[in-house]
Order: sequence, then structure tokens, then C-alpha cells
Amino acid sequence: MHDDYIIGYSVDLKEKDMVILTYNNKEKKQNRICFSEVLTHCFECIIEYNIIFDVQECEICNFVKDNKDKLIKMKGYCWPVAYQTEEELINFLSTNEYKYIKINSSYGMSGWVLAKSYEICK
Repeated sequence: MHDDYIIGYSVDLKEKDMVILTYNNKEKKQNRICFSEVLTHCFECIIEYNIIFDVQECEICNFVKDNKDKLIKMKGYCWPVAYQTEEELINFLSTNEYKYIKINSSYGMSGWVLAKSYEICK
């Protein structure tokens, strides 16, 4: 997916699904990244031309490290779930088999998704 353009994304909160639509200019083909059982997600720097550098699955413990400030700020609001300690949060995410998928960009939109599964459909 390196150098694919992100052309859109949709989230179905009720069904807990998310789809990121991409376009590969070299192949002249649209692709999709499909996420199932999404717990939460966060994207930033969304602009008209978003270019993917990499899609990578990271360790759940890195979710806590990467989002420490947001977790502190949102703890009283049950985000991403109600928990007391970081260890409890990591255990919940691991036990329930959530994956931490990062979308790294060369330009524009970047972020992450916490979901139980995902698939890149070319």
C-alpha cells in the first residue's frame, strides 16, 4: 500500500466496521483496508491528498505508550473503555484480541485503529 492515496474512509459505529479506500496511481486501481470489530480510532492531518507510507500492526503495549497523554485526558470518560490501571487496559485489549494498526503517512492523514481484525483488499 506504500504510496497509495487515501481517498476516503467510512465508519459504521453500530456494526463496528471501518473501511479506508485507497487508490494506487501506478496500478490505476482502488484498494480497501477493512477493519472489523473496531473499538476506537484516531486520525489526524486529514487533507485532500493523503499518501500512505506504511500500514503496520504494533504491539498493544505501544498503544498505551503512544497515546499516554490522550489516555490521561480521557480516562474519566471511559475511553477507550473503563479501566483503572494501564496494566488493566493492556490486559483487556490483549485478552479480547484487539490489534493496534498504525497508518503512517508520507503526506497527510495518519493515525491508528484498534480492531479485532483487518484485511487489505487489493
